[in-house]
Amino acid sequence: MSNQTLQKSRAKRRARVSASTRPGTFNRQTARLEGRRDGKPLIFGWGGHLTRRQKELLQRRAALAFVSLVGLIVLGVGVFGVIQQNVLIPNQAIVKINGVAVSQDQYRKALAYDAQVVWNRVKGELKEQGELLPKIQAGDAVATSRNDVLTSLIRSDESAYTKDSLSQQTISNMIEDQLIQQGAQRYERTDKVAASTFEASANDITAKLNDFKKAFPVGESYGAFLDKNNISDADVRGVIAMDVRRTKMQTYLASLLVSPTRQVHLRRILSSSAADAQKILAQLQQDSSDAKWKTLAKTSSVDVDTKDVGGDMGWLADGTKDAIIENWALATSRHVNEISPVLKDVNGTYNVIQILAIDPSRKVDASTLDTSRSNALSHWLSGQRYNTSNHVTTPDSTMLTAARNLPVAPDLNATLPSEVTPTAGQ
Repeated sequence: MSNQTLQKSRAKRRARVSASTRPGTFNRQTARLEGRRDGKPLIFGWGGHLTRRQKELLQRRAALAFVSLVGLIVLGVGVFGVIQQNVLIPNQAIVKINGVAVSQDQYRKALAYDAQVVWNRVKGELKEQGELLPKIQAGDAVATSRNDVLTSLIRSDESAYTKDSLSQQTISNMIEDQLIQQGAQRYERTDKVAASTFEASANDITAKLNDFKKAFPVGESYGAFLDKNNISDADVRGVIAMDVRRTKMQTYLASLLVSPTRQVHLRRILSSSAADAQKILAQLQQDSSDAKWKTLAKTSSVDVDTKDVGGDMGWLADGTKDAIIENWALATSRHVNEISPVLKDVNGTYNVIQILAIDPSRKVDASTLDTSRSNALSHWLSGQRYNTSNHVTTPDSTMLTAARNLPVAPDLNATLPSEVTPTAGQ
């Protein structure tokens, strides 16, 4: 390249530099500024090595991440609240029977059904009473007699139609249903009884459900009952199945009570405390002679019916005495002169018992047998509730009357109309 050409090239470059530095000219250098490192830290002393553009990008990403995190937290709290209200809380155990939990949701549905049953019954009784009024006023003795019965029934049902009364009755029924189911399984194993003996059939449930539907007062319906209480037809059928199981267990237990039957002759000393009973037992284990029994019965027993006769209780047949005592005394492994451990009975008192005789086939009085058969289920349940091998927790009292578990319809706070008590010629 010639010297002349080099000189021209240098001149052009000087002209461009001179033009860029003249006053009034604008030179864009944004990219250069964004690409510079200013040495300032971004956070906690870190980030001085980053360019301005890199810092801005990180700041935008951090802001977006923070907003997203807050959104996720809010969403998570909302989802958890929904799960808690609709899954966790309803499934909390209100009571446990031998480890089997009864949930709040199961209790809520059963309480709604039980409340509706009482409501329907009271309304039906009041309707019948109103229909009897003209006959009563005309002096009809039969109508007057029936009205007296209805008045008693209405008063009883209205006293039962309270939050406290219904909640206690419902949870008691649910506890007993678990004991019945567990007892049925034992009978199936030991007595070789078919499961159908205790289980509610579809026909049994449908029959009771139809009766339930027919009992609704005018202006109310089964469908509205389901909708208002957020329960299904299957839920109602499940509650009805408990009633059917009770009936079937009563039938089976009554069938076991026959005459003649195995009976045992007993004597006992009854104490108010476990400590006193243990002292008595220790003495009898040293000396169980008739003289010793008579002395201890006279001086220590709180049973006014037997203390003066050496504690003699007479003959015991199944279903006739305290269920806890029967469970021990009527066991097939018992033998004459055997002394029991301290037994806490259903009344909360403490027994020391001795078997004086065993009769494998002794007649039971007909009246006693009829009474025992009528009370077979309640008698059996009393023994199950107080049997130390069964473990029933105390129902959560807060859950029993919590607003979420009370039925929407019928309203337990509603004031029921009072019965009428007309007189002839009124």
